[in-house]
Amino acid sequence: MGLGGPQAWLLGLPTAVVYGSLTLFTTVLHNVFLLYYVDTFVSVYKISKAAFWVGETVFLLWNSLNDPLFGWLSDHQFLSSRPRSGTGLSSRAVVLARVRALGWHGPLLALSFLVFWVPWAPAGLQFLLCLCLYDSFLTLVDLHHHALLADLALSAHDRTHLNFYCSLFSAAGSLSVFASYAFWNKEDFSSFRAFCVTLAVGSALGFVGATRLLRQRVEAAGREPGCPELAADSGLCGEEVGNITLGQYLWQLAHHRNFLWFVLMDLVQVFHCHFNSNFFPLFLEHLLSDHISLSTGSFLLATVSSPRAPVSS
Repeated sequence: MGLGGPQAWLLGLPTAVVYGSLTLFTTVLHNVFLLYYVDTFVSVYKISKAAFWVGETVFLLWNSLNDPLFGWLSDHQFLSSRPRSGTGLSSRAVVLARVRALGWHGPLLALSFLVFWVPWAPAGLQFLLCLCLYDSFLTLVDLHHHALLADLALSAHDRTHLNFYCSLFSAAGSLSVFASYAFWNKEDFSSFRAFCVTLAVGSALGFVGATRLLRQRVEAAGREPGCPELAADSGLCGEEVGNITLGQYLWQLAHHRNFLWFVLMDLVQVFHCHFNSNFFPLFLEHLLSDHISLSTGSFLLATVSSPRAPVSS
């Protein structure tokens, strides 16, 4: 009976809060990842300079390819029509499929975050595999999370409401950086490793709980067609999308001028974000460590890590 209060409170949370909380469970991991993975492999695992640049180059290529690839696979799975069979996924079924995907990919993202902080292979190989694995699950989580925005809200006002909670929870996720600086110690890595395990477990449980609540909301909306909170209806998706091959998809992107400008600006933004975040702890240690307090250092790290990088991070 004691659980009735918290359970009723969780079930009563607005859909916008539940949706926005998914940003928190991603941000608490990603901010720590951005700040410490370079320092960990350079200062703790002693990765060679050649292995580091090989890993970063392969990661750059994979990071560039997986966004359109996973986007095409997602749309091909959920939105492609099947005119011969006359079947297709309803928009409500698409929402449920994306929520279930988040329920799987979120905990896997947390697991891929953990493999950075335990040496289990030669440093160069671990660096390469960890980066590609983590970025793959991060892309999948961001892809389904952002795709849900259009499915959960019809009007611009409702989407702004959802984005407001995403920004709010993203700022809250920066608190993990404040705490991380207190645990970071290259000489004794066990305390920082335990901190990362705590973050990962909390994030995984958060993804499971939030996606379960979202699934209940979507299913409830199916039983109550007049529900105003969800845009999902019983119509068929993909009736105007049609089947498109990966080659056709890439050809269309390559000839879309606005997309090319977007990619160029995104490249500059991501480079700035990664250079700023990845190497700032090293700058802080060698230039300012003897002149600032622990609280000042954690504040500077949190300032650098927020806002979180976009999907292509």
